[in-house]
Amino acid sequence: MWLQRLSISTVVLATAAVGVLVPAGAGTAASAEPTAKYQVTLTISDTAATAREDKVALTGTVSPKPPEDSVVTVQVMYETQKTWQKAGTATVKSNGKYRFIVKPESHLDRVYRVVKATDEKATKDKSRERSLSVIAWSWLSKLTPSAQENVFRANNMPINGDTYSHTLYVDRNLPTGFIEFTLGRKCTTLDTTFGLSDRTETGGQATIHASADGTVVYGRNFDLGQSEFTTFDVTDVFRIRMDFAQVTGTPPTEPSAGAARVLCD
Repeated sequence: MWLQRLSISTVVLATAAVGVLVPAGAGTAASAEPTAKYQVTLTISDTAATAREDKVALTGTVSPKPPEDSVVTVQVMYETQKTWQKAGTATVKSNGKYRFIVKPESHLDRVYRVVKATDEKATKDKSRERSLSVIAWSWLSKLTPSAQENVFRANNMPINGDTYSHTLYVDRNLPTGFIEFTLGRKCTTLDTTFGLSDRTETGGQATIHASADGTVVYGRNFDLGQSEFTTFDVTDVFRIRMDFAQVTGTPPTEPSAGAARVLCD
């Protein structure tokens, strides 16, 4: 009996001792979730841009001020898509402001928004959406012509002492040539440098004409050693055409449109 009472007493004391060793706070409720909600704003510096040329700033604020070194996620959705993609992240400064620079690489219109994730300070929020319309330059040499005859493409062409990429030209062995492109009233500007290839013999001459929807908008006779940079307004133009012709009785030449490009939606 004495041994039995001793065993019972020992168990009681051991249990009490274990109770004393329980860490402070154990068994209490978990840390409370944040009750505040972040408020994220978004401003865009411009609503239109030219691809590969312009930079656009996305700026805004996050409140309440998040923990140090917090970031927001910038998301983008392109006109051909229905889902959001991550464009990058921006650090939130100590004053609650952020800044993110985008430089469009394609002509696709797009929409941006900014998301701040939940943390110990507040719960998730996303900004309002901001739209950006984008236009882009395209080389005519890379577009599919609607009609052409005797016009070739050169990666590089020497014209009046300078070298031009993406050149359209007529071979010296052909008397004339033309090329047409359908713009579909989606473009605003076309520019190029007209002239004769420096591979032309002395005394070579050729004529170059350009027309928009059947109306001649440019025409000139060129001698070797001459060139002219020209810009055309092609707003609301459906089709453009370039005509090249050797001048009879002069040495063979290569009338050219150097670095010909068009700015379109």
